[in-house]
Amino acid sequence: MLNRYHLTLTTLTLLLSACGQTEKHQENQAAFSPENQILPKAQVLTKTETAASSTETIGQWAGDFKALLPCERCEQHVIHLRLNEDQSFQLNEVQRFKQRSRENNVTGHIQAVTPKITSSNQEPSASTADQWLLQTQNGRTYATIQLTAYGLELHLQQQQSQHAAKKVLLHPVENMQVSNALKHVDIQAEQVQSVAIKELNDPVITHDYFLTIHNQSDQTLKLNASDLILVDQQYHEYAAVIEPEFLLPIPAQQKQWIKVSFHYPASVQADVIKIK
Repeated sequence: MLNRYHLTLTTLTLLLSACGQTEKHQENQAAFSPENQILPKAQVLTKTETAASSTETIGQWAGDFKALLPCERCEQHVIHLRLNEDQSFQLNEVQRFKQRSRENNVTGHIQAVTPKITSSNQEPSASTADQWLLQTQNGRTYATIQLTAYGLELHLQQQQSQHAAKKVLLHPVENMQVSNALKHVDIQAEQVQSVAIKELNDPVITHDYFLTIHNQSDQTLKLNASDLILVDQQYHEYAAVIEPEFLLPIPAQQKQWIKVSFHYPASVQADVIKIK
């Protein structure tokens, strides 16, 4: 899964090479140049060629995408989208309130947006070059997605969500192993496949993780940042950085999602997240 998101590595490589990094980084920069990006370029295609190109591109982006969103009328808003190689999808949207939660599950298939041809240059419009429709089983369009360098931009149709006025960026995620010492608490982790430079003179990266925490006990669960540690394959440990809004107590028999960050070099291979 990590090798599928070359565009994310492009941003990292360009920044490192700008600071006089090694020849290896320069080779990576050439390998991930705009000419080699997997996003399709605007070109005139027949209907058959467009369908084939759509299938190939979506196949390259098959996987899981997730976003933890602010919510004015609820405690949390989580969107999880799964794209499959056969151009089907599963979308799970959860809004968590203090005493209850609302969940919406949608399945269907992915349909490429027909490129718009302009009279001036007879090429597809850039606004539709990388767009796809998420269509339900009955053929109704549920949302529009667009490929970007950092994941998927998702735009729910107006009748589907109160957040339809703005586009949501869904980050590609990959499952991460968790060593959990807490009883009656189920914790799952996903690594967010996007990076940001912490210090240009020191190749330390801020790596983000999404944690799904289900407090199955009869007691309120209170987690601190010091309770979470990331261990790499060389058994080095890294402390967690958690924003205050994600450290609120988790009531008994409730599920919450938090975002956790760990700062470690790009060369480090993360192995497991330990929960004390």
